[in-house]
Amino acid sequence: MTLRLVPGDLSLAALDALEVEAVAAFVGEERPLQGLSGLLDWRLCGAISRAILDGTFVPGRGEAMLLPSGGRLPAPRVFCFGLPGEDAPAREAAIRRACDVVARAGARSLALALPAGAAGSAVARAFVEAAVQAGFASQVLLGDGRALARDLAAAVREAKVDAQVVESGLRPEGRGAASLPGRGSVVR
Repeated sequence: MTLRLVPGDLSLAALDALEVEAVAAFVGEERPLQGLSGLLDWRLCGAISRAILDGTFVPGRGEAMLLPSGGRLPAPRVFCFGLPGEDAPAREAAIRRACDVVARAGARSLALALPAGAAGSAVARAFVEAAVQAGFASQVLLGDGRALARDLAAAVREAKVDAQVVESGLRPEGRGAASLPGRGSVVR
């Protein structure tokens, strides 16, 4: 089966447009939370921050945490993976672990952003290899969509895996007026 890789820009609108079974965020030592973990924390009304503050989730130890989205995101499950180190090998290991854990949890499609500061072909290749090995059907990578598309295409060529990088509909401007909630819906 060909893995479908969809690069997209990181925004609240992109989160709202996701059609995946799970979202995974890498959480480092930065406070307040930044990037995807910050947007997810916002959507989850501070659930990630509260777990860090009360010691339930300690990102610096490389811990993992699973949260239900409670309908605040299209994906029902949110995985958080702590980053125990800032170096490239630690980030690559975290990416491999995340793909393995989410696949073992039964998700066939996943959205994530590469760990902060992790850019380039080596990290993209580690991600592509881990995603193919995990058996995902589809993955959405959020960040700088154009740079991700370039890095992912190079990684697929280098790794010689059965994967394709496809154009996404995840743009920073959102889905337009047709996506407004219906009457009686809660707007977040």
